[in-house]
Amino acid sequence: MKNRQRTHRVLLILAIFSFIIAAVQGMIYYSGYDTFFKLLLVLQNSINAFGFKATISIKDVVAFINKDPSAVNLTVGYAYCIAVFTAPYCTVSFLYKFLERILRFFVSFRRKGSCGHIVIFGYNDDVKSMIANTSAADLKKVRIHIVTAADIGHAEVYRLNKSGFAVHCVDVLKLPENELPEAMDRICADVAENLLLFEDSSIRNFSLLQLFRLNEADSSRRLRLRSGAKVSCRCEEEGISRLISGYYDKAAGTDAFYDLELISLPELQIHRMYSEHPLQSCYSGRDVPLREQTVHLLVGGLGKLGQQAVLQAMNLGVVHENNRIVIDVFDKDIKNRRQHFTRQFSEGAFTFTDDSMTLRSDTADGELTVNFFGIDAGHRDFYSTVRSRNRELPYTYAVITFGSVDMSVECAMDLNMIFCEENGKVPLLVRMDADRRLAEYIKGENDSLADLEIIDDRSCVISLEMIINRSIDRRAKDYNHFYNNIAIITGNETGNSGNSDADPEREWNSIRMFKRSSSKAAAYHDEVKDVIIPALASECGVQLSAKLSDLLGENGSLMRYTGSAWRMEGTEHEVLEKLCADRFAYELAALEHRRWCCYMASVGWRYGERSDKLRCNPCLVTQEKLMETRPEMCKYDLMSLMARYLSDRGKR
Repeated sequence: MKNRQRTHRVLLILAIFSFIIAAVQGMIYYSGYDTFFKLLLVLQNSINAFGFKATISIKDVVAFINKDPSAVNLTVGYAYCIAVFTAPYCTVSFLYKFLERILRFFVSFRRKGSCGHIVIFGYNDDVKSMIANTSAADLKKVRIHIVTAADIGHAEVYRLNKSGFAVHCVDVLKLPENELPEAMDRICADVAENLLLFEDSSIRNFSLLQLFRLNEADSSRRLRLRSGAKVSCRCEEEGISRLISGYYDKAAGTDAFYDLELISLPELQIHRMYSEHPLQSCYSGRDVPLREQTVHLLVGGLGKLGQQAVLQAMNLGVVHENNRIVIDVFDKDIKNRRQHFTRQFSEGAFTFTDDSMTLRSDTADGELTVNFFGIDAGHRDFYSTVRSRNRELPYTYAVITFGSVDMSVECAMDLNMIFCEENGKVPLLVRMDADRRLAEYIKGENDSLADLEIIDDRSCVISLEMIINRSIDRRAKDYNHFYNNIAIITGNETGNSGNSDADPEREWNSIRMFKRSSSKAAAYHDEVKDVIIPALASECGVQLSAKLSDLLGENGSLMRYTGSAWRMEGTEHEVLEKLCADRFAYELAALEHRRWCCYMASVGWRYGERSDKLRCNPCLVTQEKLMETRPEMCKYDLMSLMARYLSDRGKR
């Protein structure tokens, strides 16, 4: 913004200089004329100089100087020859700026009516990719405002304006408090449906977030967003994420004035990867029981993508209460990165050694182990270790996230050869951010690279639709609504309590950020359950729809659906006994409890008296222990079955 103001000031000074020099030259050149006519001729020449055709040409000035080569004539004459070129330049600059403003006015006038508004704070590579990947049809529905503190240049502003974007070069964090309302009004922040805080700095995004009024108790001097507004705040640092969550959680239990979502682009990339290529995909078409579907994951590189690959595998790798999850992480700087990565986990949930971390057996069922290897993928020892580990327990999935393209491709090709020799086909995903042409070649290769897949670069997949209309968010909100409002009444209770008809969006805005994350993790795992539930029904030899009806239908053996609630068939103890006696119901309940425990441990929780501040929960125990200590909680692990029953019932 300062550079822009400096440019405007220079152009103004240049225009004044050109006009004065043209006037002085005219006064000297027309000195023999009558005063009245001389004044008109001087004005005519000065004006024509800005119109690309000065009355006194350079040729006339040269002749005039040759006739009378005095010091004044020489000085003014040379300056005038320069002004003949600078004056038209000032005119062109003015016309450019005028046309740009006219264009912005017409774009604003044409689309200001009933269209929605989206405000994006920041203009970096991710924002450029986001708007480049946004369809023209979407741009016709909304008006997108780009707010940036950087000077992005007139040509870039003109291009964006022509494409339908409104650009505001202003640093709202540095504006005086009395100027902030006017600036926010210009960028339509108060009427925007979506605000994206996408500056490179997470702390700066947090500062931007604090410009908006949080709830009724917050300062009235802050801007109140429109009802139903959603704020997407980019944050990829775990510590700052907790800071922002703590700030937003001040509104927990009340209606927050906006819906906040923390955006981590590596998390979105890895979730997309696991969604398109599930961790259990190597077992597809094979008759392997769920209990024996071991997840042995190889992760190359413990950067942000590698960390997300490990964290999400702890949640998405659970397919049975006892299936094994073993993750081997390789990085040449493993000591430093391991220390940074493992600080988010509790020692009450994991057992740590110098080269591994293992989920404690009293924290959850099954096995979850992460092994760390400090080996350079360019060394022979790396492949020797991979072969050795592969013989002990065959790898079922591999993710290569090295920043170096050369290293990633070489490593992926060698691993692919090892897996083809010893394992058969193993999903192998490789990061290819820096070279999209090579990525396209690998995707189209049908020979040596046929089994390699590319982790989608965020510059190719990130779009407004991805950020503001994510289906996983809707599933998480529905999941939270269903969980919060499911009515389960005992056989001794009278009445017919029903599920709440409250608005899921409003409920979502009144819960803590951690609960939102938990609901999203459950929604992520629903994609896995879409495979697990039919597979388990097949293993148990039951027909799925009929089994759901037998367990949870209008005449269910566990719970009887009344049309608005579930009534337990007996006491808590009797229902638990029936649950344990039915293999299909028990294994799904135990599966969901283990998944919940693994997720809770992956975000730093441990067993203890309930405390959100200390991250303790008394349910963070094995299924057997839960049935002993908190039997009343076991029935809620049947939620996925209840939701599926309602879904099947609605399709009939």
